[in-house]
Amino acid sequence: MFNKIGGLINYWHVIALSSELEKGKSLKRSLYQIPVLLWRDKASQVHALLDVCSHKKAPLEVCDFAQNHVLCQYHGWKYNDEGRLIDIPSSQHLIQKMKCKVDNYSIIEQNGFVWIYLDTENSSKSSPEALIEVSSENWKHYQTSMLFETNEELLVENFMDATHTPMVHDKLIRDNDKKTKHSITITQTSETVHVSYAETNEKIGLGLDWMLGGNLRVSHTDEFLMPNLVRVNYYINKIHRFQAFIACTPLQDGQTIAFVRLSFQFKWFNSLIKLVIPFLAKKVLKQDFIITQKQFANMQIFKEKPDQNIDYDAMHNKVKKIRNNKINSLTTSAETTSQQIDLTL
Repeated sequence: MFNKIGGLINYWHVIALSSELEKGKSLKRSLYQIPVLLWRDKASQVHALLDVCSHKKAPLEVCDFAQNHVLCQYHGWKYNDEGRLIDIPSSQHLIQKMKCKVDNYSIIEQNGFVWIYLDTENSSKSSPEALIEVSSENWKHYQTSMLFETNEELLVENFMDATHTPMVHDKLIRDNDKKTKHSITITQTSETVHVSYAETNEKIGLGLDWMLGGNLRVSHTDEFLMPNLVRVNYYINKIHRFQAFIACTPLQDGQTIAFVRLSFQFKWFNSLIKLVIPFLAKKVLKQDFIITQKQFANMQIFKEKPDQNIDYDAMHNKVKKIRNNKINSLTTSAETTSQQIDLTL
């Protein structure tokens, strides 16, 4: 079942927004084509089981949110939240003799996300780290998700790729009519790729010059974090103003959910931005959906046609190499490497 993900099984994955799981409600979701049954019990705790009965492989459903009992929809076999068999309606005398169990998964809720750990044989040595850096009261947040028709590798590439923004998000993120030269540093470790854009005079987004004054000095960073996470930070006049944190969670090949948390601090303009950011986020994500859907469809047709890369694409190749090494359980050098390039956006 895990032959396509290999070492990625040893990482925490975002599987849902916390808001998707109300108390006493369940949710079914696939991860790498693995069906998972999630539910929030009467005490507000989230649980997760492999969504398959050990008898005849029928799906499961939660039948008791107080006692956390799960029922097979076919023959009525019942399990507890640990996946242990507790009832066979037709053959109760066999319950103690049966050596079967449904896999249960470790769950952690953090920053509005539900994280799952897929390795049921070994417990995680860590929890999801403080990947989301902004939590002070000065920051406001907006969370959403969207299903994309592409794979997680291409979606990670899209969210890290600044060169597509003047074309796909013209006037929303960058202005295609106003080019700016950038000096970029790409730094790689064994599990991360960090892309730093040096400070420039650049117009980013809608109305920032009106809110913050003219002659804005802008810098930003794009980061890849294992297994499929992207973190984007913008600094305006050296003040951290905006962060996008995106988890690209694969349901199956060609279907990936982007779980997005947008954080911002613009002082007295926070309330105004919170009103407009759902509209802007939806528009940007829809634009990304359209282009990545077309790209993925073409890649299925032209699998044998090699890409013609430029130096900027080095970061995508580094991400791909890190992920492939983890999938194939290969050792990646812990040495930090750095590369500088120039780019016009």
